[in-house]
Formats: sequence, C-alpha cells, structure tokens
Amino acid sequence: MSEAVRIRRNSLFSFLSISSRLISNVVVFLIVGSHYGPKIFGQFTIAHTFAIIFILFADFGFDVLLTTEVAKNRKSASTIFQRYFSIKIVFSLAALIAMWLLSLALHFSQTSRVLILIFSFYVILTTLTNFLHALYKGLERLEYETKVSLIVNVSLLILVFFLLIVKVDIIYIAVAFVSTRFLGFIFAIIYSFKVLPDIKYNLNFKEWRLLMSQVLIFGLQLIFGNLFFQIDTIMLAFLKGDSSVGIYQATIKLIALPLVIPDILINTLLPVLSRLNTENELLWVKLGGILNKTLMIIILPISIVLFTYPDFVINLIYPTGKYAATIPLLRIFALILFIRFSVESYALMLTTSHKQKIRMFIVLIGTIFNFGVNLYIIPKYGVIGAAVISLVTNLLVGFGYIITTLPLFYKWSLNFSYLLPIIIAAGISSILWPIKEFEPIFMIPFIIVICYFLLIRLSFSKEERNLVFKKGIDFPALFPKLKINKINESD
Repeated sequence: MSEAVRIRRNSLFSFLSISSRLISNVVVFLIVGSHYGPKIFGQFTIAHTFAIIFILFADFGFDVLLTTEVAKNRKSASTIFQRYFSIKIVFSLAALIAMWLLSLALHFSQTSRVLILIFSFYVILTTLTNFLHALYKGLERLEYETKVSLIVNVSLLILVFFLLIVKVDIIYIAVAFVSTRFLGFIFAIIYSFKVLPDIKYNLNFKEWRLLMSQVLIFGLQLIFGNLFFQIDTIMLAFLKGDSSVGIYQATIKLIALPLVIPDILINTLLPVLSRLNTENELLWVKLGGILNKTLMIIILPISIVLFTYPDFVINLIYPTGKYAATIPLLRIFALILFIRFSVESYALMLTTSHKQKIRMFIVLIGTIFNFGVNLYIIPKYGVIGAAVISLVTNLLVGFGYIITTLPLFYKWSLNFSYLLPIIIAAGISSILWPIKEFEPIFMIPFIIVICYFLLIRLSFSKEERNLVFKKGIDFPALFPKLKINKINESD
C-alpha cells in the first residue's frame, strides 16, 4: 500500500473514530445542558472535567510513547506493548483511587460528589481502552480503533436518548457513560489479538525505573498540555460555582466540534511522521508543512463564522434562551480556535523529532501562567476573564512552539501561499462585520463555500492538491527529489 493511500485510508478511519466520539459527546452534552439547565449541567461537567484530567494522569504519555515506539519498530510490537502495559495498569488504578479521595476530601455538592465517584470508573476504562488504541495507531491499523469508537459512541447516544425520554436523574446519564466504555473495552481487547496475535497481558515490573525515566517527559507534556485548557473550568467551580461552570462549558463543548479536525489529522500522521523523521527528514518537513497549511485553511472560515455570528450559533444550539451569557465567550473562543489550529503542526513536529522535553516546558509555563493569573482574574471578571486568559495562554504557548521550531516557521509560513488566505479571510471579515445582522442562515453557508473554494485554489499548489484530494497519487510521483526509503508493509 502506498504512503499517500495509507494516510488517506487511515485519515478516514481516524475521522470516523474521533468524530463519532466528539459528536456523540457534544450532542449528549448539548442535550443535557438544554434539558437540565445550567446548574445541573455545571455539576455534570465538573465531574466530567475531573475525569478528563485524571485520564491525563492515568495516560501519562504512555499512549503517545507506545504509538511512536511501535511505529519505529513494528517487529518488536509485542515486546514494546508488554514493557509499558504493567506500569499503565498502576497509573490507571492510581487515577481511580485519586478520584475517590478527591470526591470525599473536597467540598462539593452531593450530586457533584456522586457524579465524580461514578466517573472514576469511566477514567480507568477509558485510559485502558486508549492504550489499546495507541497500539492500533503504532501498527497503522486504525480501522480497529474506529470499530471500538463506533460501538461505544453509538451505544452512548442510544442509551442517553432513551434515558432522557423516561426523564431520569442526571446520575443515570453518568452511568450510561461508564457502561458504554466498559463495552468498548471488551471489544478493544478482542481486537488487540487480531492486530497482534502474540500479545500478552502479563504484569512485569522489572524495567519500571528505566521506563519511568523515558515516559516522564511524555507524561508531563501530556498533563500540562491539556491542563492549561481545563484548569480554568476547575477554578470556576471553586471560585464561582456550578452555574458559571455550566455557562463556560456550554461554549467549550461547542468548540469541541471543530477541534475534532486537528485530532483526526494528528491521530493519523503521528506514527507516519515519527517514522519519516528517522527515514526521510526532507519528506518529514514537507508532510508537516502540508499539515500546517491544511489546518490553517480549514479553520479560517470556521473562525469567521463563530466570530461574526456567535448569537445565531448559540441560539441555534441552545434554543432555551438560558445561555445568552455564552455569546461573548464564543467570540473569544473563535480566536482561540484559530491559534490552536495554527500551531498544532509545530507541536507535532517537536514530538516526532525527539524534542518532547521542549514541548513539556512550554506547556508547563503556560499552565503556571494560566493558574496564577486566573486566581486574580476569575473572582473579579468571572467567565469572561477566564476566556480572555485562555486566549492569552494559547498565544503564549503557540509562540513558544514557533520559536522552538523557527526554521520550520520560516519555511512554512513566510510565503505568499500561506499568507494570502489569511489576508483574504481578514478582508471577508471586515466586509461581513457591518452587515452581520443580515440573514445569517443564508450568509453562513455562502461564506464557508466561497472561503474554501478560494483558499484551496490559492493556497495549495497543484501537487499538494493532488496529494490531498486525488486518489492513487503518491509521494514519489509528486516530489521526485525527495527519495523515499522502502518500508516493509505489515498489512
């Protein structure tokens, strides 16, 4: 199977996996938010946010490390998996127990406390399933991740819709999350024997000290890389209460939909770029540049719509009228989305070029900054202050990624094909702003279609368009100067 065809194939599977997960979660959260109101929705999202954070601690970089190590040495995949599995179990159990202690030690409402206890089981099931997904990615067999994701997320949607019809307490919605994750974990184990017949689940702690020193950088980067985007929700819970969390998370869950796009592409290209960094550095740079340009083109029309028409979008998604306070938040998060899309490729290049330690320090500084400033800002300015600080934090982190990959920035971004779409998008925004009240239901589709047509035609070269869109085209045909080493196909 050719490299480009493999990437497109795995991109499709990655799209199905991540979009099914994100869409089902977003749909469930939007329905729950509209059905139960800001206070109960805030309690539910507090518990879910804690679960997401503890999943990061349970993961601790093992998933990324497993993917990259297996991608570089597929013949030793079983040994590599066995090496990390035992410590993964320990971290997963530690996260479970830590959530129990958290729910008992801190001051929460009774409902929030029960929800946190339930979601603790969601944590251990999710992190172990994700570990098996990392194995599939390393072997570039993403179809099995897709199967598990579809099983989990379709069953979650069906179960939640049924529970809402019979008007159950919010506790049972949390139980639905846990039960569907358990179902997915069982199928993930079954599929692991299909991709790796000699896989073993024995516990072995002989190399744990050596492995911990190796995984420490990946773990700290993962935790702080996600914590600076989650910590404001936790601080709002303690400093402002459940209702403020509900308002803030209503916006977060909404922008989670476009964030599925970089997740899909990174999910697909992480093992490929890890391998190419060793095999062919020129192609590694070229493929990273195409990713960078693609993400920028995708996010520009989305950011324009969210920034120009936040009231229309919020009222469309939350028709109850209880979430008017999220409208100014969405405008801020439209800018955050643009920043995140613009710098994701630089972060990925750090990871795939053995510079994870640099990335870790960048996100550590971002997390400390976010936490320290929010201690002052949130009590005075509430959700708006938290959103502004999130914007500033993302700017600082993005700037850090670019500074540490400056040669790539010069090569990818300081050229006409990259800057022209940004200039066009700025021009379109300036035209739309004075007439933003004019029938957004007609204007939004028009904006998106026109933008994508213009941006794709003007930014991508003919070779890049063929690589991204045309079936059967491969790297050697498009970039003959970039000699590609022959790789062994395992599938």
